[in-house]
Amino acid sequence: MISKCRWLGALVKGADYEELQEKYILFICPNDIFHKEKAIYKFQNREECDPNILLGDLCCKNFYIFKKYSEMDDKATREYMQYFATKKCESEKMKRIHELVEKYRMDPAARKAYMTLEQELNIRCKKLIKEEKQRIAKALVAQGKLTVSEIAEISGLSPEEIKAL
Repeated sequence: MISKCRWLGALVKGADYEELQEKYILFICPNDIFHKEKAIYKFQNREECDPNILLGDLCCKNFYIFKKYSEMDDKATREYMQYFATKKCESEKMKRIHELVEKYRMDPAARKAYMTLEQELNIRCKKLIKEEKQRIAKALVAQGKLTVSEIAEISGLSPEEIKAL
């Protein structure tokens, strides 16, 4: 069983590993940060000593080097990356996207809402992490096999926080 932050859309406590949803994390970069002259880099979690062993967590991290848009095979991807690289809109779809980007970029309320959302997500994640640390510490206290200082070291909570549980 695996437990992850719910707001990340990962597994909830008690769910089976097989219930993981496929996730893609996209990095859109102007320059080739890996210096291997590729337009797209695709990563999955692999075992360090034996790269043939995949973790199987369905989490992919793709890096798109938008200055290399002309080397991308997929037409839609190439079109998006060309927009990032040149800010030129050569199709109706990209013109519409550009209009939306400009609308939100110029709207102070939308900018503030975006920044507030990011801050709110950070606060929620910290709260969930603290709750998980407290849950672990409570379970260790209930077992009665460890000292408060050992539980503090394991859980990351202070001895005072553990005593208050």
